[in-house]
Amino acid sequence: MKLKNLDQAFIEIAEKKSELAQLEMQDPKHAALQREIEKLESEFQYAYGSYIEEALFNVHDEYCPDNEVLRPVSYLATSYRKTRDNELEFDVDPQEGIPVDADDFPGIKARLVLVPGPTRLILQGQQEPFRETVWVAS
Repeated sequence: MKLKNLDQAFIEIAEKKSELAQLEMQDPKHAALQREIEKLESEFQYAYGSYIEEALFNVHDEYCPDNEVLRPVSYLATSYRKTRDNELEFDVDPQEGIPVDADDFPGIKARLVLVPGPTRLILQGQQEPFRETVWVAS
């Protein structure tokens, strides 16, 4: 598997999701773009799902063992934003991701989210200011 291909496929999804987030539900482009994203996510899951799933099992074992590992596409954010430093690196808001019980942060609402550029998993506080990159594709 080539990491460059993984990143390119994921960046395409992130850009489409960001575009979708800007559209109103009534916009005629919304439904077509949603279908396109679903197709891209399905292809992403098929091509890279097993690789990312292995990372998810390792991350869950270390950081949130009480939570069930879901399909990799479940960890995608609803929208992404490009960072100022690099147009191929993305970031997400704190409410993005799957809620998890992080052992290192008891009592804190945490979320685990998959972010592109480079492809990585971020554990972040939903309301508390913490954020840790817990895996980077390599």
